[in-house]
Amino acid sequence: MVFNVLLYISLGIFILGLIYKVYTWCSMKIGISAQDYTPSQRFSAAVKGTVGVVFSSKILLFIKAFILDVLLQKRILKESFSRWIMHMLLYGGFMLLLLMHALEKFVSAKLFSDYYSTVNPFMFLRDFFGFMVVVGIGIAIFRRFIMKVPRLKTSGMDVYAIFIVVVIIFSGILLEGVKITSHTAFQGMVEDYAGLTAEDDAEEIEALESYWAKEFDVVSPNVQGPFEEEILEQGMESHEANCAECHSPPGWAFTGYAVAKTIKPMALTLDNADAANILWYIHFLACFIGLAYLPFSKMFHIISTPVSLLANAVMEKETADPANIVTRQAMELDACTHCGTCSLRCSASTAF
Repeated sequence: MVFNVLLYISLGIFILGLIYKVYTWCSMKIGISAQDYTPSQRFSAAVKGTVGVVFSSKILLFIKAFILDVLLQKRILKESFSRWIMHMLLYGGFMLLLLMHALEKFVSAKLFSDYYSTVNPFMFLRDFFGFMVVVGIGIAIFRRFIMKVPRLKTSGMDVYAIFIVVVIIFSGILLEGVKITSHTAFQGMVEDYAGLTAEDDAEEIEALESYWAKEFDVVSPNVQGPFEEEILEQGMESHEANCAECHSPPGWAFTGYAVAKTIKPMALTLDNADAANILWYIHFLACFIGLAYLPFSKMFHIISTPVSLLANAVMEKETADPANIVTRQAMELDACTHCGTCSLRCSASTAF
């Protein structure tokens, strides 16, 4: 209940932020010509121009710009290979995690009838996409704080952007590692999916628990190795009957599995402290905060920059509606990330 309320609140703030941004684009006055148009006239012209692009040959230019400039980020590649790699890892990894993991009920489960987040290839891909973001974060920190790229200014908003992404990704990885070793999570799986009860199936549960302790790295207070082969065979039979369909070996989740191996000596302590539940709240609260604040932070450039690039690709200076030109200039200002590229390219002025 609380989770749903927080989700709706963060979504509501995000949507209100988007509406505010669109209003800003249509109301910000840049240059003398901007005085001639009201926000409603600029919004109407933008809608008319968008419809005109969709139903004209310019849609091909739009698609080309979307593939080259938005998805492949060709313009960033021209400026810096390390910056391009960083953007591709962060943007690509995060978007793929959003689609496959965060929106799994609406995307992955709809596309794949046999989808479970705990089976391959989905389990491996989730960790691989998360690892992409981790590498991208590392490159971002290295460029900003160690290389100290010229003209690259670090503001509080830059620190926030890195911090919120770090919290989201690393809390997710830690949560996965804790759940791999968690005896409580194992018990919940047995109760919810295996249909075994402690009163009637104690022997089978012990065998299954032994098998999971050996093969799936569950740390149990009840059973400890080395295990007899007969017990493991019985546990494997129970696993194949009740669990194998929706559980691949945890080693495929390589980032979470590395955490699980590291925390194994303290796994029972963490389990007793309800660490999995705590990390779950941290992970989702960070996601909700990031979503709600996105339209008001520098991270909004993941939306405003593509919109600006696509608008530039289909607009012609000679034939474009002057009202749309003014709106496009407002979007361009909103898309600015203060990267200093303009200072490197402009021969007339240093603007950083």
